[in-house]
Amino acid sequence: MPSPDPSQRAETHVEPAPFGVRLAWRALAADEDRRDVARALLASMLAPADPGSVHVTRQCPACGSSAHGAPVARLLSASASTSTSTADAARPPAPLISISYAPGLVAVGVAPAGALVLGIDVELDSSSTRARVAEALGSARPSRAHEMRGAVTAWTRLEAIAKARRTGLHGAYADVSFTMLGDGTWRADPSPAGADDPAQALALHGADRRITPTPNGTPAILSLAYASASQSQSQGQSRSRSQST
Repeated sequence: MPSPDPSQRAETHVEPAPFGVRLAWRALAADEDRRDVARALLASMLAPADPGSVHVTRQCPACGSSAHGAPVARLLSASASTSTSTADAARPPAPLISISYAPGLVAVGVAPAGALVLGIDVELDSSSTRARVAEALGSARPSRAHEMRGAVTAWTRLEAIAKARRTGLHGAYADVSFTMLGDGTWRADPSPAGADDPAQALALHGADRRITPTPNGTPAILSLAYASASQSQSQGQSRSRSQST
């Protein structure tokens, strides 16, 4: 069966987010490979004039597998993309990226220059997702409907933080402390277990988006967690001042 006309694909949404992060998402057609769509979304932001130059790879830090792990984007020249040795022709590394999938949905994030870490997560805000994540978070029977709705946002925040820190959740939800800020963004304090891991020792800044990208109108929650060199330096100076007073 031939693929549907590309003009009939769902609309691609691209928008700036807090901290200079750029987000893009699109509904996934039944005949599409989600990784191909993620790469196309990234290419549209990283190299719109030369989408074929964008290559996305993965490597698990635990087992070395290229089938999973945090994604890394590189911009390769035309000669590098067809050569067996790309080291000499490779351009500088592309910005930090993050990718997330939900049923029928692909979302990607691109960090600005100076980023230390970035993680995004997206989940459909459906009744089945609410029940699933509420159970995972230890509140399978919340007393009020708004607690069920809030469970999806709580989950996407935790997943975004886990991706930014390059760790799995491993059920360790209790050690994540959030502070909501006046502009609607939030801050996650450093992990108590991360004294020897620079990524876990960072205070992350985050934001949430409620989006409706699917043809049937099912909304989704998209969260990002981010830290930059300037933020880290500012936090270090604040700690130094507090310790000296």
